[in-house]
Amino acid sequence: MRSMIMAAALISTIAVVSAAAQEDARTAIELPADVKIQFLEHMRTQENSLNDVVQLMAKGKIHEAGSTAHKEMAIGKAHGFGRYMPPEFREMVFASHRAADDFARIASDIPEPPDAPGWAKLVDGLAKITVGCSACHAVFRVK
Repeated sequence: MRSMIMAAALISTIAVVSAAAQEDARTAIELPADVKIQFLEHMRTQENSLNDVVQLMAKGKIHEAGSTAHKEMAIGKAHGFGRYMPPEFREMVFASHRAADDFARIASDIPEPPDAPGWAKLVDGLAKITVGCSACHAVFRVK
């Protein structure tokens, strides 16, 4: 039994090392060290804001969720990082920020508590934000 556990641990270690050794095919974006720190912090803030939106929706606080999306995630919240980014990155991020604005508008128009069609609109609006996040993270990485 002990040898099986050791063999399993060895195979797991080899798999992890092998996966780490594979080249990351995403487009690397090189940023000045100070900008990289600020950018990654901004990304974590965006992730936390998205989580706040989801939590507010779960509590039925739809208007507050929309307000949070607009205040924290909408257009103009990127602190000028775009000047360091390739045009494709900027386009993807702009679409995601625009989706946050759209979500905020949808949320402000939905009565609380939302009916089934209202929930469908909200979830669709939220999905448009997260699709943008996922797409960008699938294509780009910070080096």
